[in-house]
Formats: sequence, C-alpha cells, structure tokens
Amino acid sequence: MSGIASRRGIGSTGRRDLRWAAMSEPFVLRSELGTRWVLHAPLDPYGDGYVLMLSTELYGYGMAAATVVELDGIFVNPQAVRLPDFLTGLAVDWRGWEGVRYWASGQRQLVLEATHDGASHVSLGVTLRAADTDPTVAPWSATVVFVIEATRELARLARRLTDFLDAEQ
Repeated sequence: MSGIASRRGIGSTGRRDLRWAAMSEPFVLRSELGTRWVLHAPLDPYGDGYVLMLSTELYGYGMAAATVVELDGIFVNPQAVRLPDFLTGLAVDWRGWEGVRYWASGQRQLVLEATHDGASHVSLGVTLRAADTDPTVAPWSATVVFVIEATRELARLARRLTDFLDAEQ
C-alpha cells in the first residue's frame, strides 16, 4: 500500500465504513456520514521529548472545532496511558466491556469515551475543548461519535494511529 493506510474502505460495514489518510498527511478518521477527526503531526516544541503538541480538528453535522492538545512525551509519566495504548486496549477487548472507558490528554483538550454495544460495535466519542483554559470552565467543547466495527476496524484504527504518532516523533 506504499504508506497509505487504506484509500478504500476497510470493511464492508456500509455507513460505518471508516477511512484513514496517508501517514505523510494528517491522520484522518472519517465516517461515510462526513464526520471527521483530524490529527496533525505532533511537534516537540522544546526538543526534549517531555511535551508534545498536537493540532486536532473535528468536523460533523455543520460543526467544526479545532484545538491544540498537549500530550505527555515519553519521559514524563511512564504509568500514564498513551493515546495509542488506550485504543490498542480497546481492540484487545473487542468482545466487549461494561460501562465507559475514558482517555484524556493532560489538560483535557482531547477526551475519548468508548462504549461497547455488547455485540460488534464500539462507539468512540471524541471531544475537543478550548486550549489553554481550565477544563472545568472551558468556554467551548465539541463532540463527535464514531461507530467502529469492533473486530477488525478497531484494531486497524489502533495500529494506524500508533504508526502515525510513532512515525511523526
């Protein structure tokens, strides 16, 4: 595939068919309904691996939102769950789980919430909040929910996001 994560759909799930963009471009999770989550290559503003800055965007249903997310670098907190590890954990548990699983960036500008329907799909809510504000009083937030097929698409999402973030660092 020459660096392209899949220009065609990754499954035959109809409306829930998700697509990923080439890794040299921003990472894009998109539904056939037109909703998109865009991640741009992370930057290490200090060149030391402690803090990574990542521009991200959400689009859907007439809404557009963008923010800058601060991710802990590889040296900050070895016990913290990295974004790719969170998605990999969901993929490992593709048969299902109870309740909601959460992941949040250090300043909560990016929050993921995942629920399993008990059958074959995961609902992944992606929330962006205003940057550089207290998350409890952020002046705005935006959420888009992606429905992902749990057996193959979820594992592929986790692999592609891991590859994207690891390749760009």
